[in-house]
Amino acid sequence: MKYLEQLQRLCATPAPSGFEAHAARRIALLLERFADEVEIDPLGNVIGVLKCGKKNAKTVLLDAHIDEIGLIVSGHKDGFLRFETLGGVDLRILPAREVQVCTDEPLFGVITCLPPHLSTAAEMEKAMKKETLFIDVGLSQEEAEQRIPVGTPVVFASSCASLQNKCITGRALDDRACFCAILRALELLKSAKRNVDVVVVGSVQEELGCRGARCAGYTVNPDYAIAVDVTHGSTPDSPKSKTFDLGSGTAIGMGPNLHPGLTKLLIKLAKEKKIPHSIEVCEGHTGTNAWVLQTVREGIKTGLLSVPLKYMHTPVETLSEKDLEATAKLLAAAVLALGEEGRRV
Repeated sequence: MKYLEQLQRLCATPAPSGFEAHAARRIALLLERFADEVEIDPLGNVIGVLKCGKKNAKTVLLDAHIDEIGLIVSGHKDGFLRFETLGGVDLRILPAREVQVCTDEPLFGVITCLPPHLSTAAEMEKAMKKETLFIDVGLSQEEAEQRIPVGTPVVFASSCASLQNKCITGRALDDRACFCAILRALELLKSAKRNVDVVVVGSVQEELGCRGARCAGYTVNPDYAIAVDVTHGSTPDSPKSKTFDLGSGTAIGMGPNLHPGLTKLLIKLAKEKKIPHSIEVCEGHTGTNAWVLQTVREGIKTGLLSVPLKYMHTPVETLSEKDLEATAKLLAAAVLALGEEGRRV
């Protein structure tokens, strides 16, 4: 898979939480290459089913969320747009940010920023409050009210680009890059003999509380689930105990949110197949869809693989293709291993 090309297409499609329909349709088309059945459920999740043909086969669910953080227009003032946040938007990064207003014909806009010349010394030392920020699209009050209704979603206006050493930067890599890792795993499994059915879920509204995965998990009711998400990549100013170097491989989650048997299998496979990996201790809420998948119905044996990502929840999220490939290889190995006769997890 050419990760950069795939991500440039996927991340160019705006899909803030609750407004994922366009991205869902694009992802459904990608899944049709591999799946026997593809559907978009009432909430908007994309669900692709890959049958192995074996009677009473167990089911493995692979999940990555397709939504992204964003904004939503809440009002108008003198032609400027008021807004609220969708998901965990860091207010510190908003001033002077370029955005795309997702009207039928998308509009380019910028978030206001009071120049330092007009700011007091005290104001310069504080983060801007949301109530003091607006989106400027260059319209009059009447034009803004007519063309941009309240409730219109907004995303950051940025695209994916390559950095050195197979690194990629851009918007919405959390978590569409991980969906690309799942697609790559399906490529690796294409000619392999599987003894389990695989269900791929592109879930919605993760940034608002893992809502899509909960519904999809209930519908699919799998024997096993592996959530694929991002974790924090190392930077000079980050705590080393809570971050992972880009290029270090996939991070295997370990903690009470994750099934110990499945976690041990993932670690065992990574070592046997020499797949670069780290162990990420998750002592409580993992902040991923694994949190809800584990407790659907009578409970699902759930694992978590995470890709190190720098600058999370910004328009310049950055990761390494090497870690995506390591994640894809471990996913493929896990699917095959879970279908081995006599395997107990």
